[in-house]
Amino acid sequence: MQQIIGHSHFRITSRRFAFIARVPIFACLTWGLFSCDHLDDPVLEVLSACDASEAPEFTALTSGVQNILVEDFTAHQCGNCPPAGLELKALEEEYPGRVVPLSIHAGELANTNEQFPIDWRCDEGNQFWDDIASNLNPVGRVNRLPEESAFLSVAQWSEEVEALIDNPAVAGLQLEVDYDDISGQATIHAHVTWFFGLEGIARLALLIAENNIVAPQLWYPQANPPGPGFIENFNHEHLLRGSVTGAKGLVVADSPNAGDAEQFCYAFDWNDNWDANHSEVIAILTRDNGSVIQVLSAHVAE
Repeated sequence: MQQIIGHSHFRITSRRFAFIARVPIFACLTWGLFSCDHLDDPVLEVLSACDASEAPEFTALTSGVQNILVEDFTAHQCGNCPPAGLELKALEEEYPGRVVPLSIHAGELANTNEQFPIDWRCDEGNQFWDDIASNLNPVGRVNRLPEESAFLSVAQWSEEVEALIDNPAVAGLQLEVDYDDISGQATIHAHVTWFFGLEGIARLALLIAENNIVAPQLWYPQANPPGPGFIENFNHEHLLRGSVTGAKGLVVADSPNAGDAEQFCYAFDWNDNWDANHSEVIAILTRDNGSVIQVLSAHVAE
């Protein structure tokens, strides 16, 4: 499925298609990694030329809108966390297609026991949790501003989104995901257009989130709004499951100029533990300090 902003094991092959000043240059990159592993600054060796006919024909964008990533650090044993999930859903509904939600299970309240037998954490989520150095759930980040270590209380999310939503977009993203349920292979095509120049490097992270996961959750009766206590069949949404590129992503640009555009392709074996029909790819373009330049999500399968 294609999305455009203009408005546990992987085997991965990456193809990079660079469009600078709209002149195409094609190169092929290959590497391997495990789901939930992260690469601090991977160097990818150019192996051979790629067949450009395999890639969709994205057109460089001329303008775009600023989308907002809202990350909710939650946990299944956190009785105050479901109300934060309601706030996340409200923001998603208030700004359809503009707010990209991500639910990250992290911290001690994400531990397992007899009532909560499944560990929903992964290394990416643990790294994000370490970035903010919090010992409380729920907290969140809104476009990871002013840098990735900053976090906000749930009550601050809406105000921060409102303050950012009309900002001019520095870059635009286009995203297409192809999934073959017979071979179990998925291919992600991502295209970046720079509307303004940027000093320093930019990274592109491709995270996998899953929806409609039914599993236990605690919801305190004294929470606001109150819950029933232990919920055996709670519906978890936008739950971080892993990544294709590692938590922080791969370097895709170094001091790009306005008008530059690049296209990237990532092919990998889908993790059978994840339901492709309920999963989404979240593409996050960040500055070197981790703050979000642009974000976009696309369904893996319909």
